[in-house]
Amino acid sequence: MTRFIQPIGPIGLMPIERLTELNYEDILPNLLRLICIFLFYLTIHKITKLIVNKTPGFQKENKKIPIYYCISIILVSSMQIAFGWSMELVKGIIFMLILLYASVSDIQTHEVKDFVSVLIFVTGFIGVVSSAVPKMILSGLITGGMLLICAAVSKNRLGGADVKLSAACSFLLGFSKSIAGLIIGLFLAIICNIYFNHKSKTKGKAFPLVPYLSIGFMLMYFC
Repeated sequence: MTRFIQPIGPIGLMPIERLTELNYEDILPNLLRLICIFLFYLTIHKITKLIVNKTPGFQKENKKIPIYYCISIILVSSMQIAFGWSMELVKGIIFMLILLYASVSDIQTHEVKDFVSVLIFVTGFIGVVSSAVPKMILSGLITGGMLLICAAVSKNRLGGADVKLSAACSFLLGFSKSIAGLIIGLFLAIICNIYFNHKSKTKGKAFPLVPYLSIGFMLMYFC
């Protein structure tokens, strides 16, 4: 069977009549929107870079640094899809950046400064009505008290920074979400600890818990 291939004629410019059909009133707003989105993510990247650089024990040659940047962009994109351009997005970004600082600090120095928990506590007030504050305070106190008892029973295997950060996150998220976040974080920590203990290089070394707790708390922020 013979197939006839039609020749392609010369590609000409768009006729003037077609140019008049374009809606230029929609092009400019869309272009400005794209520029704003680009500047927004560029700002997030710059802030993330600044926060990571300011963490105790920061080293430029650390191979994990690009991973931190990718995590922040992925989380911000996910929150933008989930919450849109809202106060929940702003609150979530601040919460994420604080947890990122705490996680990187715990990974590099196995310490988290007390002001991190204070910042999370202050962030919890964003977009909250005054009538909900007493319940939030009670949630933080109950969670913190439970973890203090666990720390005492476990002979301080649970650090003071873990207790303070979890109590602050409970204030921000609420009791049920914070408990779910704790369970997720502790489960991930146990699994990873079992895996890393099989490696001779990491056996017996201090194990950072804050990064795993941060994952659990951040996941529950979406719920």
